[in-house]
Amino acid sequence: MGLKPVIWKELKDLSRDRKTILTAVVLPAIMLPLMAQLLVLAQKSTPVRVVIINEDKGSVVPALLLQPIPFLQGKQLQRVNLGLEVAKLIIQSVKRVNPSVEAIIINGTPKAVPNYNVLIIIPKDFSARLLTLDPSSFNVTYVEVFYRAGPSSLGIGVTQVYQTVITTLNLISKQYFARERVSILLACCNATKVPPEAVLSPIVVKTQYVSVTGKRISAAELGKMLSAKLLLFSIFYVSVPVLAFISDSIAGEKERKTLETLLASPVSRRDVVLGKFMASLALGILAAVADVVGLIFYIQTINTQLATTAVKGMPSFTLTLDPRIIALHGFVMLLVVASTAALLMPIVSLTDSVRSAQSIGGFVQMIPLLIILYAMYSDINTLPLSAKILAYAIPHTYAVLAIDQALKGSWLGVAESVIAMLIITAALLAITVKIFESEILITGFSKKRKTS
Repeated sequence: MGLKPVIWKELKDLSRDRKTILTAVVLPAIMLPLMAQLLVLAQKSTPVRVVIINEDKGSVVPALLLQPIPFLQGKQLQRVNLGLEVAKLIIQSVKRVNPSVEAIIINGTPKAVPNYNVLIIIPKDFSARLLTLDPSSFNVTYVEVFYRAGPSSLGIGVTQVYQTVITTLNLISKQYFARERVSILLACCNATKVPPEAVLSPIVVKTQYVSVTGKRISAAELGKMLSAKLLLFSIFYVSVPVLAFISDSIAGEKERKTLETLLASPVSRRDVVLGKFMASLALGILAAVADVVGLIFYIQTINTQLATTAVKGMPSFTLTLDPRIIALHGFVMLLVVASTAALLMPIVSLTDSVRSAQSIGGFVQMIPLLIILYAMYSDINTLPLSAKILAYAIPHTYAVLAIDQALKGSWLGVAESVIAMLIITAALLAITVKIFESEILITGFSKKRKTS
């Protein structure tokens, strides 16, 4: 007998353990897309009621003001109710964000305000204040917006509608009426050639994104880098099934008394360790493929939702992933499964039952997961020295570093991180082989103390 029969035995055992296989596939492949779908569903299914009370009495429209106001262009108006026009524009904006919004416009002052999630009150002198050509009459006009807090309101749907209302009102104020008022004031000073922007925005902020290497990057490239942080979530999912498999493969065989029979066979103990390890790689391949599929569906779902809810004039953002990063991520997730198995095998080998193996293994598994959680929001190099030494002794750290190096464009750094991950994994496997070759595997430390 050699290594192949052991691998075949472990794969057959794994094939019978449908729960572990389902966990390896379901968690990464379904959980991320499910999270995205739930976010979209939460937005669409949350009932949002927008009530606009338009108290505006309307006003005569000076001819000069008809052209600069886009939503009044093409209309032959002598008198206009700006409150009503703005209310219609708000409804168009919120309907695009959330088509299921129920919007009501009430002209005049109602005796009672209907039930609402978002309430907008446009004042009586709204048109008169905004359409005046007399600079001495320039003043602000207040539009009140109420967000009703409650169990049904504190959700993504209501919040997004509320933010859209605020953004729409700000755009109307700054782009339409502020420009016109500045033009009037400049005309009074005989400075008609001065652009309104020179008064409204004397300081213009020019933004530029740069990578950690100092190279200029586009907004799309920045989105790609920020999206890569999502990849670290996957390490949590692909690591979970490994503990269940390793615990049953070693501690479970101890409990069932089949490990002693396996060790008494002609198979070398090194081959037993490698056979169990190789079987865990099969689990890793399933988890890695499922994880990549789950990530792609997650990003597509979120981007589709962002595209359908984009509002003209509002900043938009999309999640993007480079195919090379996705491919690297799948490979790194396979290595994560391998390193997790190698990390847990020596620990599980020293336990006496599946329950204790899962308990201790779960505690040990939290250490790399905490490091990964830290890496999602900060740089591993900023850790204190003692924590940094521990971090670099754990193979999972190099999974994070590999993705970071790929984002920097340093594929040599990626190779170095992968090699370091493989070296530590091999060292952990060597420790497991030593444990399997000693009597500690069967007796355990506690039993050895009692007999000494």
